[in-house]
Amino acid sequence: MAFRGVFEAPMHVPSAFGLFTVVKPDTAPKEDQWIRGFSQYWDTGYYSAKNWDDTDTTSYTLASDATPTRYDEIKPFFIEVEDYRSTLGLLGVDHIERIKGQLDGITQKAVEKELWDGAVRIGRSHSNKALVHPDATIINSGNALSPRRALAMLEQHIAEASPCGEQGVIHMTRDVATLLAGDSHLLMHQEGKAHLQTLGGTPVIVGSGYSGAGPTDAAGNTEDPSHTNKWMYATGTVKVVLGDIDVVTDTLAQGFDVSGNQNDMRLKAIRPAAVYFDTTIHVAVRIDLTA
Repeated sequence: MAFRGVFEAPMHVPSAFGLFTVVKPDTAPKEDQWIRGFSQYWDTGYYSAKNWDDTDTTSYTLASDATPTRYDEIKPFFIEVEDYRSTLGLLGVDHIERIKGQLDGITQKAVEKELWDGAVRIGRSHSNKALVHPDATIINSGNALSPRRALAMLEQHIAEASPCGEQGVIHMTRDVATLLAGDSHLLMHQEGKAHLQTLGGTPVIVGSGYSGAGPTDAAGNTEDPSHTNKWMYATGTVKVVLGDIDVVTDTLAQGFDVSGNQNDMRLKAIRPAAVYFDTTIHVAVRIDLTA
C-alpha cells in the first residue's frame, strides 16, 4: 500500500493586535533572578509635585501622595502544554519540537488570560494585580456606557489618574474592538506600528485571552461578561517576562506511559512567565455592547 505523506502543520501565529504587539516580552533575565519572585521599581508615583511662581508665594499642586507606590512584589506563574497519544502509527513528525511550538504559540493567550482574570494570583493569594483587581477605579459608578463613550471617558481618566502624565495602555476584548473599529477615528492602525491605538495615541491591546470580566467586589466575586456586557480597562506600563521552554521528556521513550501497560506516551512542555502593570493607572469602565 502506498505511503500517505505527512504535511507539516502551518506555523502557529498568535492573534494580531494582542499583548505582545504592545509589550515586547523580556527574555534576557536569568531565570534564577526572577523565577521565585522579584521586585519591580516604579518612578511614576509622586510624593509631591508643584508649580510655583517666581516669588514662591503662589503654587499649584500637581501630585500629592503620602504613600506613593515605589515598587511591587511580582510572583511568576508557569504555562504548561501536555500531549497524550498512542505510540502506534507515529508519523514522521518531531513531536518534541511540535509540543515546544504549541507552547510558544499559546504563550500570548495564556499571559493575556492571567493578566485579565488573575486565576493563578487568586488561587495562590499572590500580591500581583490582575485587571479585575478591586483596586481599579470604576468610571460612571459602574453604569454601562456605549463603547464610544466608554473609550472617551477611559482616555480622559488616564490623564487624571497618572500623576506624571504617563502614557497609558487600554485593554479590550475583540468584540468591543470590532464595534469601535467602525469609526476609524476611534481605533486606528498607524502605519509602521504593529498595534492598534486611539486617536490620542494610546496603545490598545486586543487580547484573545481577555474575558471582559469586571472588577471583583470585596468578597472576591467577579461579574461575568456576556454578549451584551463587557468591561474595558486602562493601566500604566505593562511588563512581561518569559523564561525558556523546557520539555520534561527529552526523548519519546521517556514519555512512555507505563501505567496499565498501554502503548501511550505523555509529553509535557513548560515555561515560566510574569505579567504585571504600573498601577498608578488602573481604571475600569463597563460597556453595553448594544448601545
